[in-house]
Amino acid sequence: MKKKVLIVYASYGSGHKAIANYIANYIKKNDKNLEVATLDIITYSMNVIGSISQKVNSFFMLKTPRIHNFFYNLTSTKLGGDFIDSLSMSIFKNKKMENQIKNFNPDVVIATHFFGPSLIKYYNDKGVTNAKIITVVTDYDVIELWMKQHKSIEYFVVGNKNMEKDLIKRGISKNKIKVFGIPIAPLNNDKFDREKMLKEFNLKGKKPICLFFGGGGNGSSKTLPYIKKVAKSNPNLDIIFISGKNEKSKIAVEEYVEKNKLKNVKILGFATNIPELLQLCDFVISKPGGIQLSECLYFNKPVFMIRNSGGQEIANYKYFESEGYGKYFRTSFGLNKYIKSLLNNVDIIDELSSNMKKNKNNDAIDKVYKLLKEVL
Repeated sequence: MKKKVLIVYASYGSGHKAIANYIANYIKKNDKNLEVATLDIITYSMNVIGSISQKVNSFFMLKTPRIHNFFYNLTSTKLGGDFIDSLSMSIFKNKKMENQIKNFNPDVVIATHFFGPSLIKYYNDKGVTNAKIITVVTDYDVIELWMKQHKSIEYFVVGNKNMEKDLIKRGISKNKIKVFGIPIAPLNNDKFDREKMLKEFNLKGKKPICLFFGGGGNGSSKTLPYIKKVAKSNPNLDIIFISGKNEKSKIAVEEYVEKNKLKNVKILGFATNIPELLQLCDFVISKPGGIQLSECLYFNKPVFMIRNSGGQEIANYKYFESEGYGKYFRTSFGLNKYIKSLLNNVDIIDELSSNMKKNKNNDAIDKVYKLLKEVL
């Protein structure tokens, strides 16, 4: 009988889901003797309330980052963590959820969201399941909620040594902590054809290329001042702007480009070929989300970060700055000034990229797979 692996996430933002899918697809590709499934716990949460909590979280992250940061810091305390953890269980533990997990009956659960371990521990204690738990932290910071069920967790997979030190200070055994990095699936495309992609975007490849992530959703509107400033002031830079699913943002940038007769901006909506675009570009401009930064790190593409949503994104950009992987900018003026200096000295891009190449986390997902086999 095949061993079963359940990868649990909650779709508060795209990062938890993306990492869950990376891991699931990697296991399916490399081990036909394991049965693998993913579970978005919001899908099986208490009707309406789970969806509302998702929308509230997105609103605070995108519209009021200071308030989001306040609540994030609150959940970093033991009292705040206990409260949120208890509240989440009242939303997620229900018969529909129980039946879904019971029917799959996992041997191991990999959690890419901090609500996952609490949920599985609850069903383990109830006798519904008897699953071992591996927690994969999907940002470059560890708040109290990630640790709530640490006694029931076999291993924590974290992104860097600083996180390991933080967990040890909080009483987690060093033996339980694996500094693998955030697991990104092998993304290099051996068949990547740079000349073909340049032709596709009508680019000559003689100018530096910037991949500009608009943020998706409502977040894109917040990045408009940045793309407008950089695009208009730097004709010697080619920009590929990705608006995501925000159609209003896409239209706004298209209108701005047309009005100002800009020839250096290519505009995409929702893109499915991010690995190829990352291979094509020289550097990236993006919000400091954990998954986005990890993908940039995977491809050694320096990233200039804007419009953080508070909370974990502050820890993310601080880590990338401290390691020399990129810089964070609070204003469009500051970003534009730096880009101008960068274009006058493109060796800076090579220096930042060299810093990223020293990182040894590109095999993080393989290490997670081997850890899973060990636990099984």
